[in-house]
Amino acid sequence: MKISDRLKAVASFIKENANVADVGADHGLLEIYLINEGKINSILAIENKSGPFSILKNNLKDYDVKLSLSDGISKIDETVDTIVLAGMGGILINNILNSNKAKLTNIKQVVVDAHRDIKLVRENICKLGFYIEQEKIVHEKGTYYFVISFLKGHRDYSLSEYEWGYKIKEDPLFEDFRKEELNKLVSNLIKYRSSSKSTSVGIKQREEQIGRLEKL
Repeated sequence: MKISDRLKAVASFIKENANVADVGADHGLLEIYLINEGKINSILAIENKSGPFSILKNNLKDYDVKLSLSDGISKIDETVDTIVLAGMGGILINNILNSNKAKLTNIKQVVVDAHRDIKLVRENICKLGFYIEQEKIVHEKGTYYFVISFLKGHRDYSLSEYEWGYKIKEDPLFEDFRKEELNKLVSNLIKYRSSSKSTSVGIKQREEQIGRLEKL
């Protein structure tokens, strides 16, 4: 079946024979793809609103998928060892994980596709007891997305790695992403400097961020 490049990247990071909980499963495309690939042991599709849940349930009626109408990871059990959080903002991802830290005890892997606040996601999930295994940049509909796999354990990272990604220079799309991002940051800096609300500290922080990206 045809799925987006982002979901394909998410699927490629999931380990063989994993027991997956997909939070915000939407139409169940990831579930169908993983089952057809024969890669996983089980998958739990989670939605927190009755309307989307009904659509999800109908789409997956012919597949061996467990379903849950619940918030985040609040209802996952100890059999789940992999969590997927794809297609949502970084603050929401962090809130889902932080509000149910006890549920992370048996989790070996977290795979995320955060659409905003990616630095905060990297920092937070690492604080929760995971390290960045690998990242992949996906360019889709004019936007760069970062798909990230975290595994249980600990590693130390630089500020640049939290901001822009772990070993991200090795990604074939990094140079294109860097050029576009630098243009955005420089443009924002120019606007900020001319703002009545700008401060010397704010200007310095933005300049340093640009410098870190230029050095990668």
